[in-house]
Amino acid sequence: MKKYGRDTFVAGLVMLVLFILCVCALSPAHAETYALTTVVVSLDYDADVVECMDFNGNVWAFDGCEDWALFDVCSMTMDDMNTSIIYDDVIINCRYDGWLDGWMERVCE
Repeated sequence: MKKYGRDTFVAGLVMLVLFILCVCALSPAHAETYALTTVVVSLDYDADVVECMDFNGNVWAFDGCEDWALFDVCSMTMDDMNTSIIYDDVIINCRYDGWLDGWMERVCE
């Protein structure tokens, strides 16, 4: 009878530890990602760097000029690094999302 009680206690303890680990892994205290829309404002082909500006005026840079052009819209997935300031955020990936040059003329036709 004592062995059955000890086994039940150990199984319950293991379940509690697993539950706590799952809650911690899904906690909002971990870094989160967010989407950021930017526009390409400069291309440095020598350094292979693309600079994009978001609509708040912040400039973000990433490597790989190959198919980018000025005024391309770039959708970025960002990691907030678990802080409230944006200056340490990291670009996870970038995707082409159209071009801005002449956008109003195309939309308003």
